[in-house]
Amino acid sequence: MQVKKYFAQDMQEAVRMIKEDLGSRAVILSTRKVRKGTGAFGLFGKYVLEVTAAQDEGAVKPAPKPSRLNNLAKAQAEAPVDEYRQEISNNAPDAPRRQALNSAPFAGYSGLAEDIGELKDLVADLRQGVRRERNDEANVAHLRYELHELKQMVGQLVSKSGELRKEDLHENLIALYQQLCFNGIEEKFARKLAEEVQKKVPKEEIENYSYVKIYLARMFMQVLKVDHKPTQKASKFSPKVLTFLGPTGVGKTTTLAKIASAEKMKNPKIKIGLLTIDTYRIAAVAQLQEYARIIKVPCKVVADPAQMEATLAEFRDMDLILIDTAGRSQRDEMQMSELREFLKSYDEFKNLLVLSATTKDSDLIEITKRFSTVPISGVIFTKLDESTNYGAIFNHAIRFKLPLTYLTTGQNVPDDIEGASRERLIDLLLNISGDVPSGQA
Repeated sequence: MQVKKYFAQDMQEAVRMIKEDLGSRAVILSTRKVRKGTGAFGLFGKYVLEVTAAQDEGAVKPAPKPSRLNNLAKAQAEAPVDEYRQEISNNAPDAPRRQALNSAPFAGYSGLAEDIGELKDLVADLRQGVRRERNDEANVAHLRYELHELKQMVGQLVSKSGELRKEDLHENLIALYQQLCFNGIEEKFARKLAEEVQKKVPKEEIENYSYVKIYLARMFMQVLKVDHKPTQKASKFSPKVLTFLGPTGVGKTTTLAKIASAEKMKNPKIKIGLLTIDTYRIAAVAQLQEYARIIKVPCKVVADPAQMEATLAEFRDMDLILIDTAGRSQRDEMQMSELREFLKSYDEFKNLLVLSATTKDSDLIEITKRFSTVPISGVIFTKLDESTNYGAIFNHAIRFKLPLTYLTTGQNVPDDIEGASRERLIDLLLNISGDVPSGQA
């Protein structure tokens, strides 16, 4: 098996390079972003895509050469059996991986099968009583290294076989599938989308990478829900009430201030009231009151549900009421119970869950499930400027089917916020326009 690394600007270029160099039967083992350029450790270089690919050399075999493993076995004649048996036992590939290897149909495994066969022969020789003096630690270390490398390669191929062994998928779709997974899209979502595009793209257009990419983007847009007007009043006789929920540190207070400022700039006559039930942090109250003073809107602090009802009655003539809540740990049942107690009587509230784009996918799932004990009307994703991977946003949107309302890209009030749009989200994922989020961290 021939294993090589390629550096490219994007996956399409990498696939082309691999195909030209190794042929159409090459297998992609791994992809990652690396910094490449001048300076110490490449600190001043730019990010490129590093793709590791392999080609099975079974179809064009060179003249037979003495096997390195067989030579090693011969050189280690008369070695202590127990020592080498223990080394191989500790480093041998797991049984499930050998089974997966034997059943895998694609060409990448044939070369590995030969190497593993040689290992089996070596073990057999050792078991038959091969002896040697106990002074060859270098050979032991070398054997350990070879076993480790082989085990690692088998693991990579087995883990990738379910993803990349798609003989029915065109290479353009394989490249896009890899890009989706590389950007954090869950594998099962990326696989399903690629298969659907394969079915629906006209055969005469499948060779056109740009066409396939745009077609995939349009299909992705169909599964995204977006609320373009979260602040619009449903009735002219009652205010629109938005509640900002979420864990600590995601930027709820700053996001609320951005929305209030943007609405005031868009319509100077709009009547906005700010309300906070975050009495845990004195700084949070002072921060919101300072924003209210700058925007020139009233701000009230609420300590219990009864005071909430009185304050809402006082704000009944407002067009828009924005309610800030304390950051809650989704695992603290007492805090979650307090939040439910505040909001249980107000079905008309639009509760927006504020999440950070830098949060792990698994944590986003847990946070959303715990906060869903309060009815969630939409989602805001913050800190896009602090992330380079936006797949978690799409995984969340597909998994929970909650509409996205706003995206924030920095801390500047009121500038670093934008209404969520399908076009913007798709561009973040597929980089169709080449734009990236801007703003200060």
